[in-house]
Amino acid sequence: MLRGRFECILDDKGRIKIPSKFLEILKGSGVNVLVMTFFDQSIYAYPQDIWESLESKALNLPLTNKSARRFKRMFFSSAIDVNLDSQGRIIIPQTLRQLANIEKNIVVLGNLDHIELWSAQNWQQEMDLLMQDEEKLAQEIESLGIKL
Repeated sequence: MLRGRFECILDDKGRIKIPSKFLEILKGSGVNVLVMTFFDQSIYAYPQDIWESLESKALNLPLTNKSARRFKRMFFSSAIDVNLDSQGRIIIPQTLRQLANIEKNIVVLGNLDHIELWSAQNWQQEMDLLMQDEEKLAQEIESLGIKL
């Protein structure tokens, strides 16, 4: 599982080095391609096999459900495959960088089955909101069956 938080710097070519902890997990699972998409003010990067599983599940969403149609448009239309290079770097496509407001400083999160890339500014805003809503969030998570 991918977990933890790291700070990275975008280089002049639009690349970041995947944190070594994540790189070990990815390479150990034979992952050479990540599928990146924009969601929740950040970039989600999935190993290709996990992405393909998401695609299969999305195929079963009902066309009659407007939220499902809108989600699929947003989530899958911005998806781009990126290769891990020999040094463990990935290029973050300009279109995704713009959507996520990423310029230089990036916060890289492990979120179990995927990696999230946040601009430092967006991440700070998200953390501020999480801190404000911590009790409400804990109650919502408990209603989903996870007791902390």
